Amino acid sequence: MEDTQTIKDMIEMHFNTLSKKQQKVARFVLNNPTFVGTHSAAEVGEKAGTSETTVIRFCYTLGLKGFAQLQKEITLFVFNQTTVSTLGNYLSSKRELFNDQSLIEKAMGEDISKINRIVEHIDRKLFHEAAHKLHEAQSIYIIGAGASQFPAEWLHFTLNILRPNVSLIQTETPELIRTLQKIDEESIVIVISQHRYFKEPIQIAELLHGRGIPVLAITDSKLAPIQKHCSYSFILEQTEKSTIDLMPALLSFLNVLVTGMMAFDPTYYNKQRVNYDDYNNSFIAEKWS
Repeated sequence: MEDTQTIKDMIEMHFNTLSKKQQKVARFVLNNPTFVGTHSAAEVGEKAGTSETTVIRFCYTLGLKGFAQLQKEITLFVFNQTTVSTLGNYLSSKRELFNDQSLIEKAMGEDISKINRIVEHIDRKLFHEAAHKLHEAQSIYIIGAGASQFPAEWLHFTLNILRPNVSLIQTETPELIRTLQKIDEESIVIVISQHRYFKEPIQIAELLHGRGIPVLAITDSKLAPIQKHCSYSFILEQTEKSTIDLMPALLSFLNVLVTGMMAFDPTYYNKQRVNYDDYNNSFIAEKWS
């Protein structure tokens, strides 16, 4: 496939030469790219109302080597369907509000809508298990790079007030290898991986998950690379690729995750918070006296 030709272009170019059954597959692929990228050929065939064999033949008719290549091209298409930068998407989504008298209501209403969509898709059982694991873990390690660095730092700051042994993994440091060696099965690693998906956090997650260490992933797509290397996964899907726009909803989810952890022993976490405040206030008083 040429670099400038997407899988969508290829399907549309071949559509009229496909059999009727293959056209059903083509329509399904174009309308459900995320499903195709995360399910088998047999499952795609069933959902499309055809068969696994038809899906495979569809791939060959397009000139692909097989279903695996179709998934690869679909994944690239989903991730790169827009060439506009994150900042460009952010500004574009806000432009129509610039002269709106209801700017405050509409802008914050969009954030509320994003949060509500996330709420609808959270697996309650998985959330309970992940929050309990956070509570039980001897140590918590957090990693996020690029657009994911800020929420990772916020989560580190918040958890560090409430419990001991919370660390922010820094990839650009000579101490990284020592840190990775210290992480064991009694720990949990939280990886925040948003679009543009930096390689280092994913590589670290792959390494640790392979060692049997619990990894909790927070990402924005079912096709995100981190999905293959985690024990718990929470997908905060968004319609646009503006990681800036997703931030309020992401922080809201992280806040709920912390709350879920504290719910297992409110007395303990309140005591930790009081001890932190007492020490912090004492330190500041002495510093400025």
